[in-house]
Amino acid sequence: MTGILASASVALTLLAAAPQAVPASATHLATRRVPISYSFSGHQVFLYGQLPPGSNGVFAVMEGPSTGDVRLMEKGKVVLFWMGVRQYELAHAPGLYLVNLYCPLCNGQGECPHATELESINRALGSGTDRIGPEAILARTSLKVLGHEPEEGEHARVVEGFWKLQESHGLYGLHENAIRVTEGGVLYHVFDLPAEAPEGKYSILTHFLRDDTLVAVTRNDLFVRQSGLIAWLSRLAERHAMTYGGFTVAIALLAGFLAGSLFKGGAKH
Repeated sequence: MTGILASASVALTLLAAAPQAVPASATHLATRRVPISYSFSGHQVFLYGQLPPGSNGVFAVMEGPSTGDVRLMEKGKVVLFWMGVRQYELAHAPGLYLVNLYCPLCNGQGECPHATELESINRALGSGTDRIGPEAILARTSLKVLGHEPEEGEHARVVEGFWKLQESHGLYGLHENAIRVTEGGVLYHVFDLPAEAPEGKYSILTHFLRDDTLVAVTRNDLFVRQSGLIAWLSRLAERHAMTYGGFTVAIALLAGFLAGSLFKGGAKH
């Protein structure tokens, strides 16, 4: 009997430590589909929801589909010239990785001087790919050094450079003080989807914290799809490569003919 009570006590302790099961309706997207047309210049993804009882912290991660292996080159100075000295192939990196963070002191308003301690958040999440920021990208990717043997710490250095490159395009980023929470526990925030966002299915995971403990996670899916002429050309290129090639050549020839006609017409004046 004592053994049964002890086992029940351990089970209750484990259940109390596990994240709560929060219904998907706890967080909502204003729209679940984003069309990419020829005039697409980006989109704001609005998300809102309710903090579960007892939670006092929140952050959200939006992740886009991988676009395949990424080729990278490191430049170095050889004698008097800058040139490529090492080439890499980074696999399994998400095509988009954005994190919105919450500051209880600034609460989504004004400039925030309080830097979020990623280490405390990552401790709450545990180890491995659940961590956020560059550490998450490091944990889930693999690196191949083309023509050379990898050096110690090279993977982390390449991921750091890759993060900065993607950040410059708006595809990766940690956004401080991006989430606002009302007195009633209603949260809302915006992810800025850049013009270079890849097509596919995106996941948005909202994590709820009580101090430094993860208590709940919700998931929302976003679908980014090509539409109109862009979608038609993409399908044509995938399914009928020869036709697509002939079509692009015809467009180029027509554009050249029209440009030549305009210049000739202008020369007569």
